[in-house]
Amino acid sequence: MHPPEHTPRHRPDPAQRDEQMTLFAHGAHPTTTRTRLSRNERMALRLEQLADDWEEQAEQERAAGDQLTERRFREQARDARRSAALLRAGPGGVSRLLAS
Repeated sequence: MHPPEHTPRHRPDPAQRDEQMTLFAHGAHPTTTRTRLSRNERMALRLEQLADDWEEQAEQERAAGDQLTERRFREQARDARRSAALLRAGPGGVSRLLAS
């Protein structure tokens, strides 16, 4: 009888092991999941930013005493916010939004 080429090693039963070698550290670094915004949501955000800018310009015009330009900027801001709300409502929610 020939001696075995490899001497048998004592291997612990995997079910009895306390630890398991970690190949990937899932909890080491928090993963930042980037959710992609829809086209309508991106446009709504742009409209909100424009409305904020127009509100700031309206305040500057009010401080300067130009009531006509202030009113124009406030109307633009209001219209931009309404448009953003329509985009966010989607096709099914537009009728509800317009009815309110």
